[in-house]
Amino acid sequence: MTTTTIPPQLPAPRAAQGLCCFYLKYGKCQPPHGFCRFLHPTQPDNGITPCCFGATCRLGHAHRINDRMDSKTKLEYWREYNDHGNLKGNSPALRDATLLRSQLEPWPTSVLRDRLVDIFGEVYGELDGLGRGEIMERLLRRYRENNDGVRKMIRVNGAYVNEELREAIMNQLVQWRRNHKKNTRPSINAESYMILRSPVEFEQKNSNNAKQAAKKLASHRRLWDLAQIALKEVDSKFAENFSALAVTYGFRGSPHIDKQNTAPFYGMSLGSFPDGEGGVCVEVDAFTVCQVNTKNRLGKIDGRFPHWVAPYVEGKERYSLIYYSTWQKYVPPGPAYFGEEVEEII
Repeated sequence: MTTTTIPPQLPAPRAAQGLCCFYLKYGKCQPPHGFCRFLHPTQPDNGITPCCFGATCRLGHAHRINDRMDSKTKLEYWREYNDHGNLKGNSPALRDATLLRSQLEPWPTSVLRDRLVDIFGEVYGELDGLGRGEIMERLLRRYRENNDGVRKMIRVNGAYVNEELREAIMNQLVQWRRNHKKNTRPSINAESYMILRSPVEFEQKNSNNAKQAAKKLASHRRLWDLAQIALKEVDSKFAENFSALAVTYGFRGSPHIDKQNTAPFYGMSLGSFPDGEGGVCVEVDAFTVCQVNTKNRLGKIDGRFPHWVAPYVEGKERYSLIYYSTWQKYVPPGPAYFGEEVEEII
């Protein structure tokens, strides 16, 4: 049995082309507005042809791209995909966080469409045939017509962490940095990135991953304990229940959404970078961004909204600790930030 075949050298990089993912998966497609811009094959699925989302598919078709490509071919695929305007930059690490487009990229296309309709008064019927790149350009044009695309920026301070505890944590971070030069999350722009799992999580399992997590935590137990003490002084309940601690050095920009988080996170940053720079920015609404000052402070942010690190002086050091949850009780998203506004920057 055969159906439309896409050549291996160009596996449907455009989201506006290709076979309907939902039709391949479920044998039917019921788009919310009565129109589907993708192809509905007349022949049974051959199990090889990629769907319209290619390597980005989350319904089980991504392997049709990934299993057929070596690393070089995959890189060419993503370049082709992005050249058609689907995304700005291959990953958050490569996007300029000062650009509005980069700040909007983490949102799925459905949110961008809803924003065009709900905020800017467009009509779904006029958007149905458009791919993500066209939707994004249309949205950016609307923003440019509104205050030249500049969004309001407000500033909030996190909770201050006492100096003695900060110094102890900083000593541990410096020691960690001497031996850890690897970024284990390459989608984020950072010189070093490490994740420590909570013992509450891995002590309930006996897998190899759990054993490795336990070994890693044992090697950095002093840092974990100090970080937990700092958080207990601000939010004792969260300090007992967060599932992991991300430890970073040189984290910059990288607008993204933490899709696996089940609740807001806490973040603290230390180092020689100037106070008032290098905070965590988060989208509050379509026209507002909040910059949470985490320098020597613990700020609470909901990472299920687009967020990124604000610029800070080149050559200055910035360490950060991010306390987050991925398996505890689910907390509905919002608000995007916590704390009282101290000033309006823009």
